[in-house]
Amino acid sequence: MKLKGKKALVTAAGQGIGRATAELFAENGAEVYACDINQDTLNTLNGMTTIRADVTKKEDINNLYESTGGVDILFNGVGFVHGGTILECDDDQWDEAFEINVKSMFRISKKYLPYMIDQNYIYSLKNI
Repeated sequence: MKLKGKKALVTAAGQGIGRATAELFAENGAEVYACDINQDTLNTLNGMTTIRADVTKKEDINNLYESTGGVDILFNGVGFVHGGTILECDDDQWDEAFEINVKSMFRISKKYLPYMIDQNYIYSLKNI
């Protein structure tokens, strides 16, 4: 995978799949913007621009876009699951998971897609 000349935004880049994705994109030549809610985990990343943001907040998404501008690749790595089964999940826990897993993806995609459409290049991934 050769990504030289491509700009990539990876959310939840501080750990897990998001981190592995950010590192892989950077290793393959992309200019990576690594976003996470946890500044401490961002501080451990090298070779990319790190930005602390809570992508469940519209203001943070707007500030993130101001920092990155349009990108070629959008990796929505943010995800959260409450412990236990669906039978053990109450309405508040479900609402929180939906806000994190679905609404954040909708909002950040809505912000970044116009640039990607203008470039005739849309590459967006979601990890759930």
